[in-house]
Parts: sequence; C-alpha cells; structure tokens
Amino acid sequence: MDTVQSMKVFVRVAQRSGFAAAARDLRLSPAAVTKHIAALEARLSTRLLDRTTRQVSVTEAGRVYLERCLECLQALEDADGSVVALAKEPRGLLKVTAPVDFGQSLLPAVLAAFMEAQPGITVDLRLSNRSFDLVEEGIDVAVRFARSLDGQYVARPLALSRLAVWGAPSYFRKYGRPRAPDDLASHRNLVFAEPHCLDEWVFQRGSKKKQVKLNAVMTSNNGEALRLAAHRGVGLGIFPSFMTQSDFKAGLIEPVLLDWSLPEFRVYAIYPHRRFVSPKVRVFVDSLRAAYGDGTRDPWWPKGVGYAMSS
Repeated sequence: MDTVQSMKVFVRVAQRSGFAAAARDLRLSPAAVTKHIAALEARLSTRLLDRTTRQVSVTEAGRVYLERCLECLQALEDADGSVVALAKEPRGLLKVTAPVDFGQSLLPAVLAAFMEAQPGITVDLRLSNRSFDLVEEGIDVAVRFARSLDGQYVARPLALSRLAVWGAPSYFRKYGRPRAPDDLASHRNLVFAEPHCLDEWVFQRGSKKKQVKLNAVMTSNNGEALRLAAHRGVGLGIFPSFMTQSDFKAGLIEPVLLDWSLPEFRVYAIYPHRRFVSPKVRVFVDSLRAAYGDGTRDPWWPKGVGYAMSS
C-alpha cells in the first residue's frame, strides 16, 4: 500500500477526529480509510489511534508520528510548490499574529527587513496571547509557543526557548537566593496570568520531579510589566529566554536553580494546511526561519551559562 497516501489518510483522520469525515474529505470509502490506518499501524507495530464507538483520538505515539507526517508531507508539497512559486511574485496583504511580548520585542526587526525585501506585501500584525482560529479569522501565519501541537495546522519549528527563574541582584541581596525549587514557595514571585494563571510549575532533575506552588506578589497578562518589576527587585519571575537575553547582558537579572529544568517551549510558525501555500506565506516563513532557526536550538540563551536539559 502507498505509504505516502496512508500518511495523508492518517493526518486527515487525526485532524477530523473520525474515519467517516476523513473518508468524505478524501473521497475514499470508510473501508479504504480503515485499511490505510491498519497498514500504517502494522508497519510501525504500534497503535496510532484510539477508537471508540463515539470518537477517535490520537495516541501518544500517534502525536509524535502526526508531527513527522506533517513535516514529510509539507516537504513533498514544498518540492512541487517551489517550482511554481518561482514564477509568482509575493504580493498582497499578509495577516500575522504572535504573542504580545514576542511580537513587541523580536518581530519588528524581522518584519522591517522582510517588508523592505518584499515591497509588494503589506502586513497586518495582531498581537495577542490567545490562540486565534486561523481559518475563521483569516490569519496567514501565527507565531506560537508550545511544547507540542495537535496537528490541526501546518507547523514549522523556528527555535527553542528555555524557561528559567530570574531575579535581580538587588532582590538576592535582600531576600537571598532559592537553593531548591521548594524554596520558591517562600519567595516573592511574579506570575504570568494569561490565558491562565501560571503559578504552579514542575521542576525536574534527572528522574526527580518537584511540583511547586508559587506565592504571587504580582500577577499580570503582560510579560513586559513582570520583567520590569523583576529589574527593580520586586520578585522572581519565570521567564522564557527570548525575554531575558539583553537584561542578562546588562546585569539587570540573572538565572537561578539552573541544575533543575523547567519545560522547554518550541517557537513555531503556523499556517492553515492548504494544498498550495501562497508565495507571501512561504517567503515570510522562510524569513522567520532565517532569523531564528529550524527549531533545534535556543538562540537567546546566554552563551556559557549551564542549563539542565528537560527530558
């Protein structure tokens, strides 16, 4: 059986959470869809989907395979689409969304260079910490932070962004340094509060895990406000590396508890899964990857500073 076609069938079943809906989309019989899934699971010797009489869900192995299938299928699509794209000039309105703090600090320089290189494109940038429905709201590209994605859209990894506990030298002089994750419960903490309050974290060192409930002295839906509060010694904050690079170089804040790891987030460029990606989307995603990378490294973590890797 055609493995590529089976991968396409699996992706559509996962996206539609059902065999019948996938069969209608792909103009296949339900029996043919079932055969494709069975062939994949037999070849991989693992279950990719959990089926009940009421719903279909992706297993843990299925989520890993789904992400790889999307990357492979996109690569095949890119190989064909790149030839056609060469004959087309990118132009038109490009709608982009990104988290507020990332969009304010890091996107402007990339957008400025991109728009200078692509004078036929105008940009509508929307900054929000909520996740947009790309199709419903007409978004061309979204920059998102996540540990993993559900496969609803095409996702291109751009970079890793490590989380760490950061504080100002003035704070440490006054309140001391936490020596273990449990110490944070008795410290003053700055907590991000959107889309929900992030006041509970799991720290890991090897096989050992510590879940900590933070005592928040300040909460905000704006990371910049929390970062500035950290500068002034108000409290400790758990910040991603992209927010702290310049502050660390200036000696305003420094990381602690680096022998313990926090979750690692990946930065993605996401766009709706279409048969042909428009040239404006393609060149913008290429610009993001040129600026940040391919998702395998953290370009913002300070060089020479050790960090416990998350498992």
